[in-house]
Amino acid sequence: MTNDEARRVRIIGAASSGLVTNGEASEQLGISIRQIIRLKASFARNGARGMVHGNAGRKPRHALSDEVKTRIVELFEGRYFDYNFSHFTERLNEAEGMSVSRSSVFRVLKGAGIKSKKAVKHKAKQHRPRPRKTTAGIMWQTDASRHKWFGEEHGYATLHAYIDDATGVVTGAFFTETECMRGYAAALEQGMLAYGLPLSIYSDRHTIFRSPKELTDDEILSGTELPLSNFGKALYELGIKQITAHSPQAKGRIERLWNTFQDRLIAELRFSSITNIADANKMIAEGFISDYNRRFAVLPHEDGSACMPFDRSIDLGLVFSIRDTRRAGGGNTISYKGEIYTPEDEKSPVFVRGRILEVRETFDGAVYVIQNGMPVLMKKVFRAQKAIDVGVKKKAGAVSPHKPASDHPWRGGFKIKPAIYNNTQTGRE
Repeated sequence: MTNDEARRVRIIGAASSGLVTNGEASEQLGISIRQIIRLKASFARNGARGMVHGNAGRKPRHALSDEVKTRIVELFEGRYFDYNFSHFTERLNEAEGMSVSRSSVFRVLKGAGIKSKKAVKHKAKQHRPRPRKTTAGIMWQTDASRHKWFGEEHGYATLHAYIDDATGVVTGAFFTETECMRGYAAALEQGMLAYGLPLSIYSDRHTIFRSPKELTDDEILSGTELPLSNFGKALYELGIKQITAHSPQAKGRIERLWNTFQDRLIAELRFSSITNIADANKMIAEGFISDYNRRFAVLPHEDGSACMPFDRSIDLGLVFSIRDTRRAGGGNTISYKGEIYTPEDEKSPVFVRGRILEVRETFDGAVYVIQNGMPVLMKKVFRAQKAIDVGVKKKAGAVSPHKPASDHPWRGGFKIKPAIYNNTQTGRE
């Protein structure tokens, strides 16, 4: 009998003997007078045993067996050692054929002396939270995370991702070795193909999104507030507004996504024995993102989507490209990165010599010239090599002073001999 049960026996016994009233017993035990009357009747029939709950000492019907508890501990310490308790519970129910709650798993693992790696104290929030957008597609937040995604022994990789501000849906994610325009473009392409074009993209102020160059005259006339990078020009061409944040906290939704990914995704990559970027991108596209969205996405305040339809005839490889300008040369050519290029199709329009042309280089190395809004594929002009190897030319260096020979005329003194003129030469007699 516990201390509370012993105290209840004393008070109900006193109420049954008339030493205290039902109201006073009710105040002492914190229960209603009606319940006091029931307990007095039970005390009259069964004595002190009537004050003990009938299930006391019995094993609950839904309690986990010792075999199941042992299995849970073995699985966690073996195959799922880097999972948090919630993630581990999901695996037990979906992959291991068990039906257990997170609270049961927590009690079993805690009883075995195991702590969750997520059991940390959260710091107080220093920034006022910004309300979510009301409808999906109004704004996608984006960022990249450089991390040891494949384990300590496999070095760093960078994951680029986009998340919808209204719903928390991850619209796309893509791995590369370093943070780059190609990673952002590939992740955005996934989202555009699945959901359409968002109204705006919210990013940091990395040079991928914001060019350090000054605004051009055309950009000033078009009302551009910031100088556009190659990525910014691609968004402008697609009709997507670009917004840059001044602090990581301003785009907290994507920052918190990395906290979840660096926990769950790393564990899933290790569990699937994936240690390279190609296999990781395949795993993300084929199942991880959809599973994440199913678990963590929320309903927006308003139904529907603000995403614009995406025209699949658009060549995204040409939109997300390295852009530059060159002056057309003679013979329908341009000079680009030390090479001479000419149109691959001989029937393509002729470039006006001296005119400024826009040049685009795709991620696979193809070079295009944009003329009158149409792309013209270019090819390198073959340059003939010299047939004879003239060898390595000597570099110019300091010239040693020249010393003349001992019998050189310069060695002798310089004497002026008087001129001897004859009369014939002077014309005198």
